[in-house]
Amino acid sequence: MSPDARENGGKHTPVMQQFFRAKDQYPDAILFFRMGDFYEMFYEDAVVASQLLDLTLTSRNKHTEAEQIPMAGVPHHAAAGYIARLLEKGQRVAICEQMADPSKIKGIVPREVVRVITPGLVLEVDALDARAHNYLVAVCAHGEGFSLAALELSTSELRACFLPGDALLVAELVRLDPRELLVPAELGKDVRTLISRLLPRATIRDHSHDAKKTLAVLGECIGTDACKSALDELGSKPLDACAAALSYAHEATRGKSTGIRRISAYDPSSELLLDEVAVRNLELVRTLGGDRKGSLLHLIDETCTAIGARTLRRRLLSPLTELTAIRARHDAVAVLVQKHDLRAELRTALNAIPDLERLATRASLHVATPRDMGSLRQALVHAREVCKRLGKEPKGKLGEALAAIAKADLCDEVLDELETALQEDLPLHARDGGVFRGQIDARVDELRQLSSSSKDVILRLEESERERTGISSLKIRFTRVFGYYIEITKKNLESVPEEYRRKQTVAGAERYTTPALEELQSKILNADERLSAIETELFEELRKRIGAHAHRLHALAARLGELDVHASLAEVAHRHGYVRPTVDDSLRIALQQARHPVVERFASAGVFVPNDVGIDAAQACMLMITGPNMSGKSTVMRQTALAVILAQAGSFVPAKAAHIGVVDRIFTRVGASDNLGAGQSTFMVEMQETATMLRAASSRSLVLLDEIGRGTSTYDGLSIAWAVAEHLHDHVNCRAMFATHYHELCELSDTHPRIANMNVSAKEQGDEVVFLHKLIEDGASHSYGIAVAKLAGVPDSVLARARQILRTLEDGKAPGAKHARSPKAKAGSTALSVAEEALRQVDIERMTPVEALVELSRIKALVPGDNR
Repeated sequence: MSPDARENGGKHTPVMQQFFRAKDQYPDAILFFRMGDFYEMFYEDAVVASQLLDLTLTSRNKHTEAEQIPMAGVPHHAAAGYIARLLEKGQRVAICEQMADPSKIKGIVPREVVRVITPGLVLEVDALDARAHNYLVAVCAHGEGFSLAALELSTSELRACFLPGDALLVAELVRLDPRELLVPAELGKDVRTLISRLLPRATIRDHSHDAKKTLAVLGECIGTDACKSALDELGSKPLDACAAALSYAHEATRGKSTGIRRISAYDPSSELLLDEVAVRNLELVRTLGGDRKGSLLHLIDETCTAIGARTLRRRLLSPLTELTAIRARHDAVAVLVQKHDLRAELRTALNAIPDLERLATRASLHVATPRDMGSLRQALVHAREVCKRLGKEPKGKLGEALAAIAKADLCDEVLDELETALQEDLPLHARDGGVFRGQIDARVDELRQLSSSSKDVILRLEESERERTGISSLKIRFTRVFGYYIEITKKNLESVPEEYRRKQTVAGAERYTTPALEELQSKILNADERLSAIETELFEELRKRIGAHAHRLHALAARLGELDVHASLAEVAHRHGYVRPTVDDSLRIALQQARHPVVERFASAGVFVPNDVGIDAAQACMLMITGPNMSGKSTVMRQTALAVILAQAGSFVPAKAAHIGVVDRIFTRVGASDNLGAGQSTFMVEMQETATMLRAASSRSLVLLDEIGRGTSTYDGLSIAWAVAEHLHDHVNCRAMFATHYHELCELSDTHPRIANMNVSAKEQGDEVVFLHKLIEDGASHSYGIAVAKLAGVPDSVLARARQILRTLEDGKAPGAKHARSPKAKAGSTALSVAEEALRQVDIERMTPVEALVELSRIKALVPGDNR
């Protein structure tokens, strides 16, 4: 707010003074100020909103140029869409509502901020991605590490953990992908910069939570008992992050309940750890270009429900390491792969289930609409169908996971109440009426009768009064001025009952009223208004009763989400020929005819070439893979990692057979990626990622290294690659795949027996190269670099010169030496004769450019006095 606006506050109308008071409470939020049928924005809020939402910017007090107030507005019935757009751009929105009906109040309508909506605290359907979580994450620093709390308001979930170190913090943030992140002011600049780069969708804000207030905040937000339970389970440090998140949410909801009943502890180290590099390089949930389409998640997501989609994403980013749990998931998928009819019937029923998890939360937070409650009823009806169908299967044939789902609490009494109370077709708002069935409330039935058939009611009263008084000409009529009245002609006045009260005299008749008629008039004239008020009251009571079962509804939703994931993975396995992997505690990875799940789907039918991969810590813990560019080295490595992730997430894998010893962490260095924003080159990023691998990898890890060392000079790169390979083999003893163009590295197998040389084959046809994409034993003879350059469209003149330089190098000469274009040895020189003899011994067909340079150096040493 500008200083001038503040100084002129006393000159503003009472309504604008209300605006200033509300804006003072939330200066960093765009204030939606309710005025009649619009939400208006003023001053800087109006300017910002008009730019972000393409609104027309107008002004208040147009007649006084010096005091004009920038203003923009949106219709209240369409506000949700505008709010969603502001949240997407990282804005906070404070909703200031009219707290009374303007038609029933004299003077200024009272207004209050009822809620602050932020990117991470959203309940509105328009602002939520149904197939992804919408986390608010809070982080607190503790010297030796960080506590982290992930709050999902739309599902009433709060999870917390402790992370010992920057790297684990960043990795967990990437997996959670929060929409809003609260970080401590003391968070290091480098970490903050990295987080900003890796989480482009997140709105990052500083928090200043005081750890001394943690228990008080938690006690107020979730209750003393839940606070004590969380302290026993988590310890004190993670609770600081929970308190920071809940405090922020409590302020935004204006002290209303967040629906959080308990804090769940989780330990990322008990899962297969995937850092931000692995998640990015393997394109698990987004491609390198940032799109969901084309990612692994996109290709295997055949879920029918929103909760299933969210569950699948979480599983993919947090695969299990506990064998019993992994095998239980595989059992469930196996049953559904084999039982095609069962899978089809379950998926049909699941497809009709709305988002039960978020609907239950909306009910518990008292924001569910009648249509939300109708959707909740629909979800429970089809959940009953699902469990009934599972229950028809023979006992012992479903497996542990599916059997548990079949026995889920279906919240029968909740469904019974909703089916008894609610109409089939429901209005958007309770105030619109038509929410409840008949015979739910006598008042509703009577008022509906009055509202829909008031003329019939009057006619029945008229007939009743005629019979009672014996006056056949008695009539009940209505005027806008006098309302309803009984009209009796003057010749029948002697028959007027004593309780009739004269209302008006007209020519030839008298008009009367009675207490019964006045009561009926009141009911008829106010029927719609009273009906709306009573139905709203009844609906709020119903919503409160249903919301009290939110924890049970959430548990049922989780079961349905698990079933949806099992059925989705079974569908994918059936369609695309995936196989159940054998998962154990060995240190082996044995894949037969393995395929890349994404590449094979985009390749033409029959084009993708499957490969066998065998890595065994006891025999061949490292595969040294050579081969030309574009031959498929990176694809083979990626598909191996994806097979491990899918298997430990509970999925079948794209292969003919698979045996996977549990992996605790996957490290990848695949592809080049500069960090120009941080002033780091490809080589620096590569070395940082390599350093992380060498420090953190264990004997159970899987390491993928693709062309390490290529970002520096040949000898430096070769030396680094050699030393890294030796360290992984000798000290870490992990399973590794090492793709390289340094053919010298194949010599490591001579001194390190658990390194196996492999190459992705290709063959030459004249100047052309044909990629066979087949992983075979032994190292490659050369790299086919010029042939690949030709495929890439490099001009023929450049290719011809490259071949000429290559022959020169292979002849032991520098490309810039005299007569380099037509190298001819001079006869008559004994020293040169020695050099020529040495050259004759060189097998140039099997020599790489690096080997040529080494040989050139050796031959130069044979020439006396040659110090060039």
